[in-house]
This record gives sequence, C-alpha cells and structure tokens, in this order.
Amino acid sequence: MVAAVALVCTLSIVVPQVSCGESWGTLRGRFVYDGDPPVAQKANVNKDIDVCGKSSLVVEDLLVDPSGGVANIGVWLVSKKVSEHPDYAGVPESVVVLDNKNCRFEPYLGVVRVGQTLRMRNSDPVTHNVNGGSFRKNTPFNDNLPPESSVDKVFQGEERLGVPLSCGSHGWMKSYLLVKETPYIAVSQKDGTFEISNLPAGETLEFKTWHAPSGYITEPSVDGKPAKWKRGQFKVMIVEGDNDLGDIKVSPKDLN
Repeated sequence: MVAAVALVCTLSIVVPQVSCGESWGTLRGRFVYDGDPPVAQKANVNKDIDVCGKSSLVVEDLLVDPSGGVANIGVWLVSKKVSEHPDYAGVPESVVVLDNKNCRFEPYLGVVRVGQTLRMRNSDPVTHNVNGGSFRKNTPFNDNLPPESSVDKVFQGEERLGVPLSCGSHGWMKSYLLVKETPYIAVSQKDGTFEISNLPAGETLEFKTWHAPSGYITEPSVDGKPAKWKRGQFKVMIVEGDNDLGDIKVSPKDLN
C-alpha cells in the first residue's frame, strides 16, 4: 500500500518567497497469479535439433514462478506533460540488445525508447530470422541473421502496445517489443516484481499495464481489494521516496 509522505517547502529568509525543489519517488509492486501457478509447457523444438534441442525450451506466453510471480507484464507512464528526471534527458546512448541465443529470444518482452538503438543479435551457430511485420508507426522488417551477426534498428515513432516478433526459421521463437517515448517504463521480472524510479513526486500519475501476449490487466486485486483498471490503467499519487503497491493479484482470465 502506498504510504503518505509530506512534501516540505523551505522558506527563504533573505527573499520573501517559498521555493520547493523537485523531488522524486519510486513506484514498485509485484504481480502475482491469483490461483495455483500454471506450469509452462515444453516448446515444440522441431528444427536444428542438434543445436536447439540442447536447451530446455518452454512456451513463454505465461511464465509464473513457484511463488506465483508473473513475468513479462509491462508497466509504463501514460500521463502527459510530467517533469522528467535529469537522468532521462535526451535519447539514451545505450544500445538495447535483443539476442537470439539458445534458440530463443532474450528478452521475451523488451523495451526500447524512440530514437534509441535496438541491436538484434544472433549468438547461435544456426541462422535465425527476426520478423517484425506488425509495426504501425515504424517500418516493418523481416531480417535474416546468420551466425554471429547483428542488425541495428532505430524507431522513430511510439507503438501503442507490444509488437510481436518471431523467427521464421524456428516457429517456437517469439517475443514482444515495447517502443515508447517515456523513460518511465518497466517489465515485471521472473518473480513478478517491477520498479519505476525517479518519478516526479507530488503528482497523481496514470500508468498502463499490459501482459505479453494476453493484453491488458483489467481486474486485479490490490492490497486485498478488487480493482477495475479500464484498458489496464491505474492512478497513483506519487510521494517522495518509496511507493509500494505490494502484491497485485492478477486474475487468470486476464492472462488467457
């Protein structure tokens, strides 16, 4: 549950005015499957078995750890005209890597900002193919990646939801890519936890949630209370410091 924290302004003695410095908060939480955790099914590895059959590959559409944590739920800020932390100024120079490794995409749900470089890499000794044919604001692509090769992409527009990627050579290989303007975005980890830092404190902000590939999280239970998140959106009054939503129980029907 989000704890209330007072924001304090400092009264200047020399100049008769009240000045408030900017302050920042961190939003965190944990997505938990509301029921018995399902077991991921084994992937149908039917090509390049001498290479791809070495790994214990599973269908990654729904990954729930033994404690119930749900992976691959994207959470991002949809509120407009908010103050951005100085650390987020400009386009990130860091390169985001989407690797074809052990005959799977890593990560399954990736994040890249508009203008940032995405490097699609093949670390395997077999040829892969990355098909991104469902982009709406950017140019669709379908690139072959021979062993130990890479291709760079830079996206010029924001995509509304995660865009599916697939390997035409290996049918079980799938992933999704979130292309966003905002720096305030996170993906839940294997244990279901997520964290978005350096949010402007003192504002009520709206966030969207989306699971790859199920869609919006619409009927969670937050702090033990049922909630309705229309189109996967919820609002939080961000206070300085920690803003912990705790366990967010996700209905199985939101994950079908």
